[in-house]
Amino acid sequence: MPKKWGLFLFIFLLFLLIFLIKSDPFKSVFGFLWKPFWKVENTLSEKIKNFFSSYVFLVGVKRENEKLKEENLRLKQELSYYIEREILYQKLEKLYKISPRFQYPQVVAKIIYKAVDPFSDQIIIDKGSKDGLMPQMPVLALIGNEGVGLVGQVIEVHRNWSRVILVTDPSFAADVKILRTQDRGILKGKGERYCALEYLPLYSEAKAGDIVITSGQDLIYPEGILVGSITNLTKDSQGLFKKGEVKPVIDLYNLNWVVVLLKISEIPM
Repeated sequence: MPKKWGLFLFIFLLFLLIFLIKSDPFKSVFGFLWKPFWKVENTLSEKIKNFFSSYVFLVGVKRENEKLKEENLRLKQELSYYIEREILYQKLEKLYKISPRFQYPQVVAKIIYKAVDPFSDQIIIDKGSKDGLMPQMPVLALIGNEGVGLVGQVIEVHRNWSRVILVTDPSFAADVKILRTQDRGILKGKGERYCALEYLPLYSEAKAGDIVITSGQDLIYPEGILVGSITNLTKDSQGLFKKGEVKPVIDLYNLNWVVVLLKISEIPM
């Protein structure tokens, strides 16, 4: 029972206080007493309001900057992509112009694997029998903007890919000649990024720096494909021929694209 009277008394006093606050005399007294605090309250309220407005503005600016950074990064990535595609397009366009020089159909292929075996210089390309490739077909690459150099020869063909030996592979051989003197010899792979030049006539006036090209006499490679340049020449152990070393004109270890000439070998398989 006392608890109920206490609650009743509290409610009564609350209503009385509300009534007094609304009455004019109380308003005057309360307003007079509270007036100094109003100024402080208004000033503090304004500062808090300004602070939160500035905070919201800065948060908005930060978000906008983040969006601009993301957009800038996206545009840079797109630009890099289109530049890369343009460079690739120009390279492929030049590769497709190789064919008329040798009057053979051609297939442009991408290198998808490079052998890491130090005793075997071979690559795998993404074209195969479905593209018309056959063993012994010549493989070429561009030199700069205009030249064409010998890369190697197709040795193994599957439906969707083929294996190619490079000119530096120990199992590679081609009939070549010196561009300046027209003397013929045999080019063989020797690994270590170089080729060996053998069976050059003893009377040959070839010297270091001379250009070596395919002779066309082996019935595999068309005549006139650049192979490399002579780095040194000496007599062989029997003193019957000259031999030397040739540095390939193509940077074989930094290739990404090659061209296969669809020239069917005239040598019986």
